[in-house]
Amino acid sequence: MKQLILKIAVLLLRMVYAPMRLLPVKRRVVIISRQSRKASVDIRLLTDYLRMRYPDLKCKVLVRFIESGIGGKLSYMPHMIVQMYYLATSRLVVLDGYCIVACVLPHRKGTEILQMWHAVAAIKRFGYQSIGYPSGHSRVVAETMRMHRNYDYVLCPGEETGRIFCEAFDLEPSKLVYMGLPRLDLIWDSEDSREKIREAYGIEDGKEILLYVPTFRKNRPVYLRDLIRAVDPKRFVLAIRLHPLEEPPESFGEDIPEGLQIIVDRERSTQEWIRACDRIITDYSALGVEAALTGKPVYYYVYDIAEYEKATGLNVDPRLEMPHETAITGLQLADLLSSPYDFEELDRFKKKYINIDTDACTARLGDFIYGIVKEIHPEIPDASSETEDPGA
Repeated sequence: MKQLILKIAVLLLRMVYAPMRLLPVKRRVVIISRQSRKASVDIRLLTDYLRMRYPDLKCKVLVRFIESGIGGKLSYMPHMIVQMYYLATSRLVVLDGYCIVACVLPHRKGTEILQMWHAVAAIKRFGYQSIGYPSGHSRVVAETMRMHRNYDYVLCPGEETGRIFCEAFDLEPSKLVYMGLPRLDLIWDSEDSREKIREAYGIEDGKEILLYVPTFRKNRPVYLRDLIRAVDPKRFVLAIRLHPLEEPPESFGEDIPEGLQIIVDRERSTQEWIRACDRIITDYSALGVEAALTGKPVYYYVYDIAEYEKATGLNVDPRLEMPHETAITGLQLADLLSSPYDFEELDRFKKKYINIDTDACTARLGDFIYGIVKEIHPEIPDASSETEDPGA
């Protein structure tokens, strides 16, 4: 029954889309995202660069999160019609995740699709890799909804990450483009960010900022008790940066180490916290690969790894890749935090998954996009004959 409903939905989308394919394709890039309720830092950096460097380029951003429940899905449908219009009439479509209309509807001649996946790397399995896992889709749904089809370019930061992306997107290697996400321009250490955050939260001189950024766990909260108890309040301030879809806990219980300052921030970006912090703790998030570029100590705290492997699967097992800096229990984490850090291990890990030039990632991607959009194609009219569409 589910497959039949999906097939009918796809058929209806194709029927609505068909007349739009008669409209002319414009020299325009449209960026479509459903990853969050507002434009990500990657989208903001990219669009700012394109509009500043190439003012002649039309650039449209469509960001809309699919809210949970039937009501949320129904309210998203009118937005899909807007997406279809821009899909049908733009030279380049840029995505940062799976987009229904971009994948299930046929390409226009003169339109290409670039996937700049919302994660720098892939610690956990996703896409076609996760078929058959409890947290993944079935093969029937993946094929009916043409999961990750129609991509002409996929960004990735290195050969090993590219191999993983090819499996997850069911993609041939020739479509990989070795570039970094714009956000990589923002992770380098900044004294300005450090001082602003320390002043804003009244952090004592001499204490290090220990940043904890866990991955999003569907239908269950992040377990914080053992981690909090592992932190030495005399040495550290604990900053917790939860996923945007994760609600912060109402309290941390009564057994918080005496004198430990805990900051749960939802305003500043993860990149700003990476710049300001001294050490990072994560788990199955690609942030660990991203943060490794800074050279700051990165720890993996994977208290539920056996369960996570069964439910989601892993491309990267921190126990094997970072054995000297991975903890399963709070006691192990406390021991790591008080021991000398293995920077050679971190450097090997970083180079395995990111081996591109990470200077000026925003400019490199923006220039690459402009090179595609300005390319002459028989389906695209001359710029002199274009008229601006409402909302572009």
